[in-house]
Amino acid sequence: MKTARSTLFVIAALIAFPLTAQRQLNLPTDAQIRERLPQGVTFMPDIAYREGNEAWKLDLAMPTNRGESPRPAIVFIHGGGWRNGDKRAPSFLNPTLEYASKGYVCVTVNYRLLKDESTNIGHCVQDVKNAVRWLRAHAEKFNVDPNRIGATGNSAGAHLSVMLGLSPKKKGLEGDGPYQEFSSDVQAVAASATPTSFLIPMSDRARGRFAAEMKNGNPQREALQKISPISYVSADTPPLLLFHEASDKTVGVYQSDTFVQALREAGAADVNYVLFGDGTGHGTFQRNIAVTEPMREAFFARTLLLKEN
Repeated sequence: MKTARSTLFVIAALIAFPLTAQRQLNLPTDAQIRERLPQGVTFMPDIAYREGNEAWKLDLAMPTNRGESPRPAIVFIHGGGWRNGDKRAPSFLNPTLEYASKGYVCVTVNYRLLKDESTNIGHCVQDVKNAVRWLRAHAEKFNVDPNRIGATGNSAGAHLSVMLGLSPKKKGLEGDGPYQEFSSDVQAVAASATPTSFLIPMSDRARGRFAAEMKNGNPQREALQKISPISYVSADTPPLLLFHEASDKTVGVYQSDTFVQALREAGAADVNYVLFGDGTGHGTFQRNIAVTEPMREAFFARTLLLKEN
């Protein structure tokens, strides 16, 4: 019988992400980022939100003008199948800087990746929760309103963002990191191509491999259920903005369809689901950026009550 750790690793490996998503990008240096900072934005690179692992770092961007009252914050979480990616990928770093210019305190976060069986998806959840607790612990220093924190991501980053919004502390996903006296909850989530359940195939093309892995009665059902956002739907779910595209072959659209249906049946009051049918697939958020980005911006301005200060 496989251990919970190895089962989670295998499930993640079943997701066949495009080769381009697996290649390490030429990431910008601190100096390069500072050269193109929006006016009025301060950038603080590679802050350790926990000591002991190179992955436990975030970049922070905030308005240089502190303002008269605490500001809302947004946590950007990169994708890459829980196995690849970096906080400085353009689709996460760029909006981190842009939203800081709009009045938010923003962080783009790294977390442990599934390079071997010593790490599983539960550890990724623990890490981003630790990052949110770090942000609340330093709320006064960075002028953050701890009651107005949002999260956003695509694919694996979407999964982790939604887990921040839905999974309660009592479920044992906080890990052993510091700042346990602070909450890891967020008050709003915008997510694209979201994996919502590990108890069903991640996509149509993964059905055969999923069935082969699960043929022995799914011995790790409890562990897989624990990292599935759909396990935590309730009427108390915070506002959600979800994007998906009908032809997505990496994370099947039914992952969002069934999630949204469960949320509405549970009585969640602020669930916004944008379903594209234009063939843009797994990258629909970026390929429809002229539509999706204004919607995300308006969503966070509404749910986090962005004010000029």
